[in-house]
Amino acid sequence: MRQAVCKIESCNYRLKYESSDACLVLSFKYGHTMASRASFPWVFGLFLSVVCLASGELNGTTPGPNSSSYPEQTIYGALPWGYNPSAAPDDPTVNCGIYILDLGQFSERLMKYEIEFYLHCDWVDERLAKASLMQQRADQIWFPYDYLGQPLAVWSPDVVFGQAKDVESFEEILYGRWDGTVTLFRRYQVTSKCQMALGSYPMDVQKCALGLDMYRGARILWGPKTEWFDESKHPVVVRSSGINAQFQLVKAHAFSYVNSYVERGISCLYAASTCDFTSMEDECLSQDCISADRQGTAQCEKCNFYGNCTSGGADITCDAEGLAQASRFGSLTSGQVRFALIRRINFHFIQTYGPTLTTVVMSWTSFWVNPEVVTARVSLNVVTVLTMLTQTRKVESFPEVSYVRAIDVWLFACQWFVFVSLIEYGVVHYYIRSDSKTKVTVVSDFSQTKGRGIRRWKTLTPKEKALRLDHAARVWFPMCFVLFMIGYFAYYLIDWIKYANGTI
Repeated sequence: MRQAVCKIESCNYRLKYESSDACLVLSFKYGHTMASRASFPWVFGLFLSVVCLASGELNGTTPGPNSSSYPEQTIYGALPWGYNPSAAPDDPTVNCGIYILDLGQFSERLMKYEIEFYLHCDWVDERLAKASLMQQRADQIWFPYDYLGQPLAVWSPDVVFGQAKDVESFEEILYGRWDGTVTLFRRYQVTSKCQMALGSYPMDVQKCALGLDMYRGARILWGPKTEWFDESKHPVVVRSSGINAQFQLVKAHAFSYVNSYVERGISCLYAASTCDFTSMEDECLSQDCISADRQGTAQCEKCNFYGNCTSGGADITCDAEGLAQASRFGSLTSGQVRFALIRRINFHFIQTYGPTLTTVVMSWTSFWVNPEVVTARVSLNVVTVLTMLTQTRKVESFPEVSYVRAIDVWLFACQWFVFVSLIEYGVVHYYIRSDSKTKVTVVSDFSQTKGRGIRRWKTLTPKEKALRLDHAARVWFPMCFVLFMIGYFAYYLIDWIKYANGTI
């Protein structure tokens, strides 16, 4: 009889026994019932499984020099006697982290955003540890199945996203090691609420939170240790291809705190971390890491698993007694990842600020047109006013709020400057008509009066007053608008620049 080989591979785990007379294939897929094909009774197949386990050959890879470098895979087998999957382990700490695949669409109207990520959690359940296998098979991982391929019930925390409006989860993988460490991977697509403050729109900084609650006695901490999260235990890792076109992710703050849905005032913070992503786009956008031929390069490895996190960033308010309250009835631990995002303003400069600024400047050209040419002056001023009204109508597609936004201030100021330029010509035209009625010969050009000194306004003829108004408007309108722009952008851009540079 040839050597027995027991093999479990990837997500289609296969237990295989080969002999010269017969072959038994017991295969099962993760999450499904075992399928059995044999030329002899299934009892003998169970016997072969026990033989493989006892002989130490249930190793996940065939022994020999050609063994793969990936962790060996096997099944757990039988749970310890008296194991209760409903009871939390002695150390209920669950280390979690998220790997962001896509930071999706942000809706200012609905106050929500979409995010797709992997949630990774690991914990130590000493009841599942097997001391006899810790050293011999330290690199081997097991999946929660018995010898017949039936799933085993092991303790795992219940995760609930409290602020989410829509949650989809799939691609769940749970495995462990013989020292009792259990790892859970689960992919989520979440649509979550985000109370956006739009007073500085479109130069705003938004802080959107992703909150999760853990039940069944778990105590959440951010910062796992796995293949995607290096030894620094970053709580948040980002994939560069998931960069959002609407916002730039600059920081992420991860908090762990005690929460309660029964008692008021019990909440307290016991852990915090801060992640800085301000330099991610400069380092990764030019790498073209989406292409398959770039995946294995050192630059793309960093960009596809980008994490730059340190502990701290908030005051810890929980003591040992407060943390112990998490095990009381109605109390639990919660985790929150708060994203600090700055809006990409290039689009708004091109679509809103640029056209309106051009319209305002175009209205100033009327000050150089002869005021006696009524048709030209009126046409130019009316066209700029109508153009500005058309630009202002774009605000209908912007988020509707009950307070004044930065874009409202800008559009109102531009409309006011254009409208005042039209009113200015109305005053100039009034003086021109008054001058024609008096039929008094006056100097035709205001520049010819400069050498005679400054006359008092009351002594000027109507046409001189009209010319003087146009000359003053050529200076004061641009000067006032430049001063407005300096004050406007200095007021609204200060926080945006600080977050973009990573100073806050």
